[in-house]
Amino acid sequence: MSGIIEASSALRKRKHLKRGINFTLMVVGQSGCGRSTLINTLCGQQVVNTSTTVMLPTDTATEIPVQLREETVELEDEESVKIQLNIIDTPGFADSLDNSQSFELISDFIRHQYDEILLEESRVRRNPRFKDGRVHACLYMITPSGHGLKELDIVFMRQLGVLVNVIPVISKADSLTLEELKVNKTLIMEDIDKYDLPVYNFPFDEHDISDEEYETNMYLRSLLPFSIIGSNDVFDNGDGIMIRGRKYPWGTLDVEDATVSDFVVLRNMLLISHLNDLKEYTHEILYERYRTDALSGDTQNNAITYTRPDGSDPNYASPQLPSVTRALGNTHIDNGSNLNSPNPQDTYLAREEQIKLEEERLKAFEDRVQQELQMKRQELLQRGKRTKRNRRQIRERSQIQSRGQ
Repeated sequence: MSGIIEASSALRKRKHLKRGINFTLMVVGQSGCGRSTLINTLCGQQVVNTSTTVMLPTDTATEIPVQLREETVELEDEESVKIQLNIIDTPGFADSLDNSQSFELISDFIRHQYDEILLEESRVRRNPRFKDGRVHACLYMITPSGHGLKELDIVFMRQLGVLVNVIPVISKADSLTLEELKVNKTLIMEDIDKYDLPVYNFPFDEHDISDEEYETNMYLRSLLPFSIIGSNDVFDNGDGIMIRGRKYPWGTLDVEDATVSDFVVLRNMLLISHLNDLKEYTHEILYERYRTDALSGDTQNNAITYTRPDGSDPNYASPQLPSVTRALGNTHIDNGSNLNSPNPQDTYLAREEQIKLEEERLKAFEDRVQQELQMKRQELLQRGKRTKRNRRQIRERSQIQSRGQ
């Protein structure tokens, strides 16, 4: 019997290795904070072209709309376990005067993934090829200022921390001395505690945890926010060993050196030690809370408020797209636990309304994407016209110079 059990366990392991692990990571930060470089460093390859991430307002607008750009990379750990890493990049975040649309787009995307799961669970026949697109972790990159968190940082963590595992990160830590880095970490954590911001603080059950896991989680807590140095360059350190690092007039710096950066700790935490913990916390805590609020019609916990840029109305609520929560209202949906429900038609109508509003939500999302594509086309057209004009001017100048000679 034991031989059969061991054989079954080995078979499951081989299937697991073949199928791999799906993990979705969102990276949020202002332009110039090193967001794209961090993505490339984390994946150990060129995933995002940093030269194309600079965004400018169009000729007809003064605001820079945030975009959600998805990249998929297949990684493999030391035990040959394949990890399909889905990365959600956010170019344009917080680059406008009024950033309420940035918060709305990101939160709407995360809620949409929850709604997809909720709808799939309510189907009589579920799709065996359904893809879980929930975001399991969000790296929020903080630009160190020596004054703790900015209002933008506080609003983002407060509003998105109830939907996704927000992990605060100090970007470009090589621009700070060790003393300055220590001060910034202290001030940021003081603000997180002061405003009771819901960041991922490596939670654990004290009654069901080993001493080693306890020490690991407490160590990771002590490092928050993680200080990160990224690099797109790989070079020989002089000893025949290729490293990913940065060159300075005074020497070279290895970004994977744990004495100068928390990058290795962050990467190991995300992709090895806490990968399953982040997925379980997303499913068992964040999604279950969202699901409970949606089915019970409790919209208060899912309401997102924004502050106007002039601060005139702190209670200003930004409009949102329809969601499952707002669709249900105070209607109670019978999920099958009460087979003797006196009004089964109400349940059917509520689900029909839910599906209808979800279709409207998807349509609005598609319209937004089409608008962004149209803006890109116009931008490329304008660039093409400028390029042709410049070429014509250069050709005319060359002809004038040749005539003069």
